[in-house]
Amino acid sequence: MEAYNKFNFEANEQFQQHLLNIYPLPPNLDKIKRKWYKNNIDPQFDINAEFQNPNSNTQSQQQQQNQKQQSQSQDNYQQSQQSQQSQQSQQQQQSNQNQQQLPSIPILTVIEGMLKVLYFPALLFLFSPHLNKYLNFGSVLICFLAIYRLQGLPKKNYVQEYFLRIIQLEFTTNIFFIISLFTIDSFSFQLPIALHFMVGAAEFWTMINQEQGFSFKAAKYIKANRNEIILTKQKIEIYLFLYSIIGIFLKKTSILQAVIIFQNVLLKTKFNKNMRNAQGYIRVWYADKLSENKKLPEGLRKILNIIWRGYEKLLTLF
Repeated sequence: MEAYNKFNFEANEQFQQHLLNIYPLPPNLDKIKRKWYKNNIDPQFDINAEFQNPNSNTQSQQQQQNQKQQSQSQDNYQQSQQSQQSQQSQQQQQSNQNQQQLPSIPILTVIEGMLKVLYFPALLFLFSPHLNKYLNFGSVLICFLAIYRLQGLPKKNYVQEYFLRIIQLEFTTNIFFIISLFTIDSFSFQLPIALHFMVGAAEFWTMINQEQGFSFKAAKYIKANRNEIILTKQKIEIYLFLYSIIGIFLKKTSILQAVIIFQNVLLKTKFNKNMRNAQGYIRVWYADKLSENKKLPEGLRKILNIIWRGYEKLLTLF
């Protein structure tokens, strides 16, 4: 019986030729194999003897493998479900943290941040003479909220110290500058305020938004370059003052507007170190491009030189 079990029927050409003569083939070839083996290999072989099907081990192994695969599939499915549940739990926790973060910010700071964000679509009010004043009132409100956030309210017997602190703030000098905007309907004069509020809006956005999207990355970039943006703002304010002086002769601006803008520049020069740095940059640019530019007519250069000297003289008088 052992010899029968070890016999390789599939490799035996005589047996394979024998199968070709049988049609149709029965689903079970055991009886055919037994008879053929007795007739051609071992006449003493008992075809009715019990024996182990050589394919039974293979079938058993396949069943075991199938069971293992099913077990592995179930394990993988369970692991996948657990992973999804874990991710959902983490997302829910992060969402809860984000939802809890906003209430932790003082309500006035939230209002200030939202107004800074809304300031930019509100710039469209400049196209309507009846609405642009609301843009300026909103800008003044933002500045007062920012001053309160940074310095709070003045305490009794410390009013003078409080005034000296707030006069050094960018938001305080913004208020003086915005006064001139009530008489000038021009986006170029709004640009310094827009740059400052852009920085504030970016800082507010990084506080309430933790999703790593494009807006968050842009806000983070603006926040990282805050000092350069504020320095650019201060340069523009000086440019606008010089423009307002020249604009008086061109009938584009008025003496009142120039005075209002100048007092803003004067205050910042006295109390803001960054403003003095900005003036250093402007001084080099003004000499190179205007007052000492030989491409310009000599008469114009003299006028420009007088304007700059007068500007610096005014800064030293007060």
